[in-house]
Amino acid sequence: MNKLLGANWSTTVSGAIFTLAIAIAADPKLISFLPDSWESTVQGICGLLAVLAGGTFAYQVKSKNVTGGTVQQTADGSVASPMSQRESASVVTTNQAVSKK
Repeated sequence: MNKLLGANWSTTVSGAIFTLAIAIAADPKLISFLPDSWESTVQGICGLLAVLAGGTFAYQVKSKNVTGGTVQQTADGSVASPMSQRESASVVTTNQAVSKK
């Protein structure tokens, strides 16, 4: 997942699920291709999923594992190795800013 979506892929995934679920819950025409007997069930599940994914997204965004926290990443989105964390100017700047707080 790191290579596909970057070091902090969990926020991307939960945000995408939230966006899709809220869109379907808000506009049932998006699932009009489904049998009529399924549409209300799928819309209800999407409403519940939107609440859960929204909460998960909010939690992930404030997680200590996002950039600048415990999982530092390079400019290309990959996880910074311990060696590059010591040498990278951007990581050094982040560490200095965090230590001043």
